[in-house]
Amino acid sequence: MVPLGMLHTGESAEIIGFRRAQGGGGPLSCNNGTGRHQHGGRGPGHGRLRDGSGQERRLSELGFSSGQVVEVVQNGRGVPVLVKVHDGRMAIDHNIAMEIIVKRKTL
Repeated sequence: MVPLGMLHTGESAEIIGFRRAQGGGGPLSCNNGTGRHQHGGRGPGHGRLRDGSGQERRLSELGFSSGQVVEVVQNGRGVPVLVKVHDGRMAIDHNIAMEIIVKRKTL
């Protein structure tokens, strides 16, 4: 599992969950490939999404929800990450892309 912002152009991945600020709100639900688990947003790989009810909800409304497959159309330094989600393309800030945890799809 890696942040969406780490994928290269042309890679596809399944969204697993979101990083959450340490000590920030309730538990984070992730799907680690073996089933769902809950934790308080502490430990490796979970660290900064500031507002579980606001930003996480908004990303879900835009199609960035657990289980959704996304494809990276463009990912370069100094530019937003361009992703294909559902039937459209969307540019998201690289910092936000680093908060979306994904599982790479293998060919």
